Amino acid sequence: MAKRSAAHVRAQRMGKERDLHTCQICGSTDHTEGHHLFDYSFGGAANTDNIITLCHNCHTKVHNGLIDLFKF
Repeated sequence: MAKRSAAHVRAQRMGKERDLHTCQICGSTDHTEGHHLFDYSFGGAANTDNIITLCHNCHTKVHNGLIDLFKF
């Protein structure tokens, strides 16, 4: 994976701060991560409008196709 830009890192941090470091699916505050709604590698913007905070468990489920954010 290529090094993330400062804008990308800032968007991730600001998105998690906006969401109070709380998973937007299950409400957990443990091991939260920023997830791009529209994949960064496919041109998704590096801004807070494209970030949702998820716990590691829900983030993994999203990437494995077990949770669909757009139908949630």
